[in-house]
Amino acid sequence: MSICAISTCWRSGLTSNAKVLIETMKKTGMSMLELEFRILSEAFEEIKKNCSAWGIKIISMHAVCPSPQGRVRGAEEYLISDMEEEKRVRGVDQVKQTLRNAADIGARVIILHCGRIPGDEPINIMKKFYDEGKIHSREAEISLREISQNRTTNKGKSFEALFKSLDEINKEAEKLGIDVGLENRYYFFEFPDMNELKTIFSSFNGSKLAYWHDTGHAQVNETLFGISQERLLKTFHNHLIGVHLHDVLNGYNDHNAPGCGTVDFDMVKSYLKPETIRVMEINQKVNPVDAKQGIAFLKDRGIF
Repeated sequence: MSICAISTCWRSGLTSNAKVLIETMKKTGMSMLELEFRILSEAFEEIKKNCSAWGIKIISMHAVCPSPQGRVRGAEEYLISDMEEEKRVRGVDQVKQTLRNAADIGARVIILHCGRIPGDEPINIMKKFYDEGKIHSREAEISLREISQNRTTNKGKSFEALFKSLDEINKEAEKLGIDVGLENRYYFFEFPDMNELKTIFSSFNGSKLAYWHDTGHAQVNETLFGISQERLLKTFHNHLIGVHLHDVLNGYNDHNAPGCGTVDFDMVKSYLKPETIRVMEINQKVNPVDAKQGIAFLKDRGIF
C-alpha cells in the first residue's frame, strides 16, 4: 500500500493552533502528514504529544522543523552551504535537531534544502522571456548560457561547504536511522543541480542521503531552463525516497492542486516505487474544494 500524505504548509500559515491545524488537515480525508518549517515549537510539541489521540501519523518533516525561535522562514535561517563557518555550523545543528525531532515523532525522513550559490538569482530573467513569448528565442538561449556559466563559476566554495555539511548531517542521520531527502529546487542558483546530485550520491554511496523529487519545482525548471523533469527522475529514480506533488500554472506558478496545470503526473507515476513516499504539497491559496479535488485526481491516477 502506498504511503500518501499532505503537507501542513497548506494551512500552517493560517493558524498557530496545533489542534485546529490538524483538524483542518484531516478534513481532506488524509491522516498521514508532513510537518514543515512554518510549524512553531509549541505546535510541534502538541502534535507530538497527541498524534495517537488525534488519529494522525507524521511520515516526514521538512527541515528546519519546528521553526527555530518562532521564525516562519526557519528553513532559510542559516544555509548549510554558507561559506562563513559559524553560520554553516548553525545551519547543520538545526538540521540535526530536525533529525532528532523526526526520530522522536516517528517520522521516516526529513526533506532538506541544500543552500544556494551567492549572487543575484537569475530566474526573473527567464520569467520575462516566458511572459513575452520568447522563452525559445535566440536571445533567451544566450541569456541561459550566460546564467549557467555564472552558476558554474561561482559555486565552488559554497558547494565545498555543502559537501562538508552533508557529511555531518549524514552521520547524525545514520545514528538515528532517519533518511534525508535532498530536494530539487525552484531557483536556478540553489543546490543541487543534476551534476551536483551525481557527485553527492557517488560520494555518499550507501548513506542515508536520498533524492526527494518536487514535481512543481522540476516543471518550472523545465519550462524556464530546459531541464527535463523526466530526465531528473530517470537519472535518480534508484535514489528516490519521496515526492512533493503539486501543479504549475502560467509557466512558473507552483504549489497548486495536482491536475489543474502542466505537470505530467502519469509520467511521474511511472518512476515511483510502491515504497516511495507521496506528499501533496499545496500552498494556502488553494481552497478546500480544490485541495480535495487534487487528492481525488491523485487517487484517480493511481498515485495516492
